[in-house]
Amino acid sequence: MKKQVKSIIIGITFAALAIIGIQAPAMDTAADEPTPINKFTLNILEEHKAEVEKQKANDARCLAHLSDKIDEYKRIDMAKKAELKGENNSQPNTANMTSIGTYELTAYIATGNPCASGVYPTVNHTVACNSLPLGTHIYIEGYGEYVVEDTGGMGGGVIDVFVADYSSAISFGRRTANVYIVEQ
Repeated sequence: MKKQVKSIIIGITFAALAIIGIQAPAMDTAADEPTPINKFTLNILEEHKAEVEKQKANDARCLAHLSDKIDEYKRIDMAKKAELKGENNSQPNTANMTSIGTYELTAYIATGNPCASGVYPTVNHTVACNSLPLGTHIYIEGYGEYVVEDTGGMGGGVIDVFVADYSSAISFGRRTANVYIVEQ
């Protein structure tokens, strides 16, 4: 008996809703204007679509940065191997160099950002210097050939050498060396 009463009540409720004209919140494709519920749903979908597009763009930036980091670590690995073999300390041909004096040398490590020149720094290749133009090839006596690819907060007469890690930078300390411009 209870089941029959329950069924009758449900039937009467649906019949009353149909007579009154209450519609379920479905999209009325024939209507000129979406209902408030449909507008709300469409707004949520548009916001989600914007978030997805933003995440895709962020993922693309992350992948590009990761690719740059992988390349950087490969260069660091090759540079460390060369450093262990002493390959970067070889004497260059002095005929194509011009002495620019003695500079104070310091060391810096990666921040995760590109250099002032737009490239990522490389061990045994990149130096930062405010008194030499970006792209200048230099030879640091006792250390090898480098390219000025970055600038920094140092004064004139200082060259900041990019090194692999914090402990290398600390052990590098402050040094002086004769510096030459390498003619290309």
